[in-house]
Amino acid sequence: MSDLPLTERRRVAQALRELAFQVATVDIADAELASIATALEPLRARLASEPRLVLNVSGLHSTDHARVRFGREPLYDRDPLVGLSNPLAPPLRRVEGGGLAEWEVTFSETYAGHPGLVHGGYVAAVLDHVLGVAASSSGVASMTGTLTTRYLRPTPLDTRLVCVGTVDRVEGRKVFCRATLEAAGEVLVEAEGLYLRVDLDRF
Repeated sequence: MSDLPLTERRRVAQALRELAFQVATVDIADAELASIATALEPLRARLASEPRLVLNVSGLHSTDHARVRFGREPLYDRDPLVGLSNPLAPPLRRVEGGGLAEWEVTFSETYAGHPGLVHGGYVAAVLDHVLGVAASSSGVASMTGTLTTRYLRPTPLDTRLVCVGTVDRVEGRKVFCRATLEAAGEVLVEAEGLYLRVDLDRF
């Protein structure tokens, strides 16, 4: 997955990502928040009145899942973890030189569970994504069958985290994978997953 030139959709998503952090952490009076809500609500209504993007898989084969698009946008660009056009994404990014196996992410306080720590659900989502990419690296899209996550240490906010996923073995449609999440070389979380290969025409 190579980065595309910055689009206006990505620009809007980044602004919303930063706004979500500010809303979750700012300490201001309710009157100020009411004023901000009043300014934002017309923008929500404006977007809601526009048509939706349509998934387009016509003419693609089972090995072309990376080219699936919503309108002109690649499917991955709206992904809730890596999608630069999705304000929910932290975002998770590939480590330069790490191929499809190694990813990095830094969670802001928007994603906090206990104070100073990343919510465990977001941690599991990152591991699931990295394992899924590993399972799909042969060119056939895969979907999660089972995911087992072991939390060895708390996962800190505002810290560069590295997640590495590998394939153990393949048995027919079943792909067995492992992943770790680390901070400064220390393993925080381990995961194992069973992923099922799915042809694009059934995906």
